[in-house]
Formats: sequence, C-alpha cells, structure tokens
Amino acid sequence: MYFSQDAVWRLILQFMILFGAILAGNMIRRQIPFIRKFYIPSALIGGVILFGLKQIPAVANVLNDDTMQMVTYHCLGLGFAAMAIKTPKEKKKVPTVKIVESGAIMASSYLLQAILGLAVSIALFFIMKSFYAAGLILPMGFGQSTGSALNWGNIFEAEHAFEGGSSYGLAVASIGFLVGSVVGVISLNHYIRKGKVKPRRQNTEEVEVLSEKNEIPNSESVDKLSIQFCFVALAYGLSYGFMKLLALTGVKAVAELAWGLNFLWALLFGFLIRLTVQALNKRKIVNHNYVSNHLMDRISGFCFDLMIVAGVAAIDFEDIRKNWILLLVTCTLGTIFTFFYVKKATKQAYPGYEIEGFVTNFGTVTGTVSTGMILLREIDPSFVTPAASNIVLQNIPSLVMLSPLLLFMSFAASSLTNTFIMLGVYILLFVAYNLFLFRKKIFKKKFSKADDEWSEEQ
Repeated sequence: MYFSQDAVWRLILQFMILFGAILAGNMIRRQIPFIRKFYIPSALIGGVILFGLKQIPAVANVLNDDTMQMVTYHCLGLGFAAMAIKTPKEKKKVPTVKIVESGAIMASSYLLQAILGLAVSIALFFIMKSFYAAGLILPMGFGQSTGSALNWGNIFEAEHAFEGGSSYGLAVASIGFLVGSVVGVISLNHYIRKGKVKPRRQNTEEVEVLSEKNEIPNSESVDKLSIQFCFVALAYGLSYGFMKLLALTGVKAVAELAWGLNFLWALLFGFLIRLTVQALNKRKIVNHNYVSNHLMDRISGFCFDLMIVAGVAAIDFEDIRKNWILLLVTCTLGTIFTFFYVKKATKQAYPGYEIEGFVTNFGTVTGTVSTGMILLREIDPSFVTPAASNIVLQNIPSLVMLSPLLLFMSFAASSLTNTFIMLGVYILLFVAYNLFLFRKKIFKKKFSKADDEWSEEQ
C-alpha cells in the first residue's frame, strides 16, 4: 500500500507545530512573572500563540483545523483512559457521606452552569435567533474539558444547525481555563491577605514516588513506558469498538451519544483494565504490577497538554465573531454564579477546611482537576486536609448524578420544546442535590459530627 509522503509529512508538521507551541508557551510562562503568578497553563499560552499566528494568511495555510480538532478529540479519550488505569493510592480516610457530598457539589455546579447557559441561549434565541441549546456547551467547556466542548460543539453544528458550534465550544473551554487560574489565584491572595488561611505543612517532606512496590523493572525486554502505552491503547481501542457497536444500532441519538462521550467509554474500559490487572495480581497469575502510576500521570498530562494547545489553535475567529454576544454573556454569568455557588456549597460541606475545598472545586469546575490541584498546593502543599482526596474520590457519585445531563444533551438540542423539558429536569435535579447538601441547615436536625468535622489533629 502506498502512502503519500506529502500527506505523512503534513501530519508530522502539525505535531511539530503543536510541540513547538508548548515549548514557546512554557518559555513565556517562565520569563513573565505576571503570567506565572496566575498559573496559566503553558499549553494554553501556546494555543493562544497559534491562534494569533493563524490570523496571518501564510500561517493559516500551514495549520490544519481538522487535524487540530482530531488531536483535541482523541487526546481527551486517551488522557481519561490513562487516568482510569492508574491505581488509586489515597492516604486520607474520607467518610462515604463526604465523598457523596463532594460528588453532589460537582454535579450541582455542572447543572447550575447548564441552567444558566440555557437561560441565556433561550433568551438570545428570541432576541437575535442564537442557537437555543448553545448554553449546554458551558458545563462541557467549564466543567468538562476542551475535548468535551469540541465534541458537543461539533455535534450541535453538524446535527442541529449551530453555526460555528465547534469553535464556540473551544472558546468556552479556553475561557474556563483562564477563569479557573486567574479568579482562583485572586481568591487565594484575598484569603491569605485577610489571614483567613495559611499553608498547612507536614513535618515530612513530600517526595514524588517514581516507582511503586513490585512494579516491573526497567530492565525488562519491553520498556516500562511501552507497557503503559499498550494499556492505554487497549482501553481506547475497546472504547472505539463499543462506540462502533452503539453506532450500528442505526438510532441517530444513540450514535451521537456514542461518539460524543468517547472520554466516558475510555474511562470505563480503562477502569475495567485496572480491575483485571488487580485481579490477576491478587490470584498470583501475574507476579509484577504492570501499571506505573507515575508514568500514567505523565501520559495523561501529555495528552491533556496536547489537547489544550490543539483546541485553542483550532478556534475559528469568524465563528467566534458570529457568537460573541452569546459567548460573553454566558461565560460572564457562568463565572459569577459558579464562584458564589461553589463558595457557599464548600463552606457547608467542608467545615475546618472550606477554603481548601473551595479553591480545589472552583478550579476543577472551571478548568480541570489539575487547575484545582495547583491552587490547592499553594495553601495545602502536603495535602494535610482531605480536599485532594475528596476531589479524586467524588468521580463515581458525580458521574452517576450527572448522567441525565450527559445522556440527554442531544435530545435537549433537538428542538426548542425538548430544551425547555430538559431545562426543567436540570432545575429539579439541582434542587434535589442541594436539598441533600444543605440538609443540616434546611431541616435543622442534629447529625453525627463524626462524618462532618475535620481537624488538623486527625
């Protein structure tokens, strides 16, 4: 079979540009204190550089938007697969009720963003004929990631006539990163200046663990990193087969759901691979632990960096200009309401470490988990509080609570009537989750302090 050399080198050139942009972004971040202070990701800076250069016709001819979107889409799934395969090593014992509360905070934040986004897009539909379901992109861009926002922007553009949907989704996600970093750092500085929080440190210095007990040695015939890539590729390959199977049903809504949630299926099959490896270890069928947490972190970090820079670079300025009012109003209201809601909810849920809980959750529901963890490390570098454990362990309950939002995205976008129906559902779910979160305050009953209070002596 003959492959065009030009086509191959064009693809390689796209990756060379992406890697060069990440290096340039990192250099700028290191050299400019203002940017470094606000923890703006190097990949985001690199993406902004490419977005700016793309406005020059000569550069625009070199950058391929389809390739940038392809990288964004697949890096999302690969990154989630690596995260799922990693064996959790949580040091903090977190009560089950606290994990469920953390999941409720996450799910409620997404739902609040969906409600606000839909309220804005429906209003603008009647005023200026904007796409009525465009507001659903807000929780995907703020709460999920660049890849999720692109996925659903593409679906809304291709199937529901949302003109410029893919670029709109990428822009929302980019703004979310800036909100999480900049607003998060401003909040931290405010709390520190007011004396409301001070760094908590343990006596022992934290050391990054590069190798866990009983891991395969580096001297194996196959490199340890190669094994990790094989696991990730296997998880993503299985998720592709599952998506293909769903698409073969012939039901349009099911097919859209299948391809739009590639990260969810990658997460599912990564988790199944992890359980399989653990079972083989337990039965002594496999003597070594073939999963390296350190290397899986590096793979997921690499995928997400590449996803961010490619996602920003793929934004089409003309598409954004068409929807700039929708983008501005949605993201502004989303930022304000998310900030105050998360602040209120974390104060209720995390007595004794509410500020640590706030910065971690706010960074996560506007940027990524990495954004939240970076903010947390500024005031809790040794993870003395359970804030880091909460944000990791809440994934399963939050995913269950969010299933109505994720599973009915396409249904909500299919007609104005369905959008109103799902808006009502989201409001009811938001109320229900918050009745659970604020149950102590609402019902004025005494609950066990064992599941609620935390002190540094624990």
